[in-house]
Amino acid sequence: MNEQEVFDKLLPLVQEVTGATEHRIRMESVLVEDLGAESLDLLDLSFLIEETFGVTIGADEFERQVRAGSPEGVYDRDGLLTEEAICRLREALPEVPPEKLQPGLPKVVLPRVLNVGVFVHQIQRKLAQAQEEAVA
Repeated sequence: MNEQEVFDKLLPLVQEVTGATEHRIRMESVLVEDLGAESLDLLDLSFLIEETFGVTIGADEFERQVRAGSPEGVYDRDGLLTEEAICRLREALPEVPPEKLQPGLPKVVLPRVLNVGVFVHQIQRKLAQAQEEAVA
């Protein structure tokens, strides 16, 4: 599926969990900040994505990706993201404006910076990976 197809299919799911109108939902819309989602809404969105697209996006998906490539203890110190973690997150989440990912960001705040584009592209990657695995 291309980006627009995934976005079009994701749009009603985002509307359902946030209550936002269609015209407010864009790729750069931050789910929490712009659309009013809460932590539970993000969990609900993950379940709806799994039902609709057949792929799973875990609550700690991006943290796990970054931790997998980082030595132990480098991701955070006392709950604050390290500079290395921020660099890796910027690579893993190019959809998030860099100013929202700064060293010292509390790791519990990470879900609050995720925008619709993050989910669109993660769904695309997971669908492509599933297709590759099915062919292999």
